[in-house]
Amino acid sequence: MIKIYFLLFYEFMKIGLFAIGGGYASLPFLFYIQQKYQWFGIDELTNMIAVSNITPGPIGINMATYTGYTTAGIIGSFIATGAIVFIPFFISILMVKLINKYKNCSFIAGIFLGLRPAACALLASIGLKLLYKSVVPFSSNYKSLILFIVLFIPFLYFKKNPLLIIVFGALGGIIINRF
Repeated sequence: MIKIYFLLFYEFMKIGLFAIGGGYASLPFLFYIQQKYQWFGIDELTNMIAVSNITPGPIGINMATYTGYTTAGIIGSFIATGAIVFIPFFISILMVKLINKYKNCSFIAGIFLGLRPAACALLASIGLKLLYKSVVPFSSNYKSLILFIVLFIPFLYFKKNPLLIIVFGALGGIIINRF
């Protein structure tokens, strides 16, 4: 069990160090963990994302807590949660000082100019994988595809609250499952 605790700390410390851009930027790392250790399945990862979206708090921390708990219980959840915030805590303090000091430097501006598209590319690739996993297997069932489109359009074009989309998705799933 100590080995699992160490691996949880190590993997989530890496996520905290490299998942720049928020909780969704940690998704590629979670896919990697899922493939490497099989602590959870791809369906569990999808559930983890859904639960992390509807629970209060930052999504990356929620996913770390969820993963830690499913992998090694309450102690695992504390270890994964602590690990994911360990390095970013110190980096945040350092970055605020450096950005304030060098905010007019073109080199720093260039770094941030490159990080944004990189994070977006990672999120898009994960989004496409989740879309494929969540919608394509159900494409023979036209109701699931219609539900996806009905939920996607309001969020994309009308900037509706994500919680409403999740609630309507759950209700739509219940309705679809009954017919």
